[in-house]
Amino acid sequence: MSHRHLLILLGATLIAMGLAERGWLLLLVWLGSDFLALGIAHALGAHEVFGKRPNGSIPIWSWLVFLPLLIYIAAVWHATRLLTREPAMNSVTSDLAIGRRLLPFEVKGEFQNYVDLTAEFAEPAPIRRSSIYRCFPILDGGAPDPEALRQEICSLRPGKTFIHCAQGHGRTGLFALAVLLKSGVARTVDDGLRILQAARPGVCLSVAQRRCIESFAIQLSE
Repeated sequence: MSHRHLLILLGATLIAMGLAERGWLLLLVWLGSDFLALGIAHALGAHEVFGKRPNGSIPIWSWLVFLPLLIYIAAVWHATRLLTREPAMNSVTSDLAIGRRLLPFEVKGEFQNYVDLTAEFAEPAPIRRSSIYRCFPILDGGAPDPEALRQEICSLRPGKTFIHCAQGHGRTGLFALAVLLKSGVARTVDDGLRILQAARPGVCLSVAQRRCIESFAIQLSE
């Protein structure tokens, strides 16, 4: 079952539970509606569903609409951050580092590009106010249009780049792999994946992300 189908099924189940039990469990209808909307957004490729702005902030209307889901996502992220032994950041090459979403005190080193791929998180203010901050929202497990990805890669400044999503695995792997292919460090998709996984073993692409990067690689070869 695909990611979007799981989200839609989960949303419908929570809505049904909330309507059946009522009382405080009616709050499940709100959370279920959020999961349902997220599943539909995945199906439509609507990476802007949370309304994340280019400056890395989430608008008030999104907090009001998606509050239960955003609280759940944040709780899972913090729990993973505290419990995992995976480093926050890993160096891939002298000009490329990848990792999870960082807190301001975790930023190590100087970068010319700080790429935020999360659609569901507001970036910490000290980071997003930096002149090197770049926002390219992608839904978790999803993939952008290959041409949009190519344009974003081509717009990066020369110099060291840090790329992150929530945990630094799927979306980060996709974008970093595109950077490696564009720069010639990796000759093939599989070669690039091996390079990334040697630095950060958790890197793994979804079916949609694999399809996207293969289309990207074809574009480069034309």
